[in-house]
Amino acid sequence: MDNVRLKITTIQTVDDAGNEDVIELVTEATREHDTECIIINYDESDITENQGTKTRLKIYKNKLTMTKVGTFSSKMEFEKNKSYSNFYSTPYGTFDLDFSTIIYNNELNEQGDGSVYVEYKIIFGGSYESLNKMKIDIF
Repeated sequence: MDNVRLKITTIQTVDDAGNEDVIELVTEATREHDTECIIINYDESDITENQGTKTRLKIYKNKLTMTKVGTFSSKMEFEKNKSYSNFYSTPYGTFDLDFSTIIYNNELNEQGDGSVYVEYKIIFGGSYESLNKMKIDIF
């Protein structure tokens, strides 16, 4: 296990006019190498409004799983041209989420440095839909 820095940039399209909300998080994390994936663990911050939540990324060649446990809990899976469903638990209630991955691009080297880019749609409770882009830089 080694210590790394993460820069996670998330862009969410917030309305039909194409206006975007950008959140950027830079944090310390731990990195482990498994036979099939790279595992990244980090704590969320008050910047992301998820303080008290621990996040685990499992980065495979062709997919990414993101598991959040704490104040906000969810499991999201991103694999190109695939859809997944899950629950998103918050202090305000639990919501159904459907994820549909449009682009998954893993540009990590053997050591696990580099970037992962994901573009995906989220459907909240079967009605509200948003387009999201996420770039994870590991260094």
